[in-house]
Amino acid sequence: MMTIRERIGKEWLFFDGGSGTLLQEKGLQGGEQPERWNLSHPEVIRELYTNYLRSGADIFNTNTFGANRFHYDTEELSEVIRAGVLLAKKARKEAGREADAYIALDVGPTGKLLAPMGDLSFEDAVEAFAEVVRCGAAAGADLVLIETMSDAYEAKAALLAAKENCTLPVMVTCTFDRTGKLLTGGTVESLIPMLEGLGADAVGINCSLGPEEMLPVIQSLAPYAA
Repeated sequence: MMTIRERIGKEWLFFDGGSGTLLQEKGLQGGEQPERWNLSHPEVIRELYTNYLRSGADIFNTNTFGANRFHYDTEELSEVIRAGVLLAKKARKEAGREADAYIALDVGPTGKLLAPMGDLSFEDAVEAFAEVVRCGAAAGADLVLIETMSDAYEAKAALLAAKENCTLPVMVTCTFDRTGKLLTGGTVESLIPMLEGLGADAVGINCSLGPEEMLPVIQSLAPYAA
């Protein structure tokens, strides 16, 4: 199996799609933490993974987007992350994709604002992300996907945590508005060089905008992404 680093930039690689809406169709209730379904509804999560793999996804995300210390205690956090990765391994084998599909440890925002805009210190944010990364890497993820970041400072904290706590490839995707800015005001021109300088293997955008609205952002991003 070629490593993901060997394939990045040389061919088209396709990620999976959304999970929240699909889990809602299966009964996930408003306010319910979807990551707990890794433990309570493992067959649903495995089926979600398997369907994306059979649809042609090259990279598929673990059901761990909101799994962090601000939503789970230490023991449960470890359990839901480990279960998310192990279910992904089972789904990949079931779909016959062990030779060409990659498990991405899905790392989303903390849900808190970093100081000075909020009350979460940069150091505490790094450690919160580090917990997730260490657990996911130990469980056997192939890469780390830091996604839906709307604050450059938080993206930096997550990327530092990943680089300092595992040797896996790390991808970062951020969420921009129609003006090409993050929620906290960061621009493509300032964000991309920072992420690449900190060792991100790939950078991109996701969420918030539709394909047509994303195109100008991608066009402004491309010259800065080596």
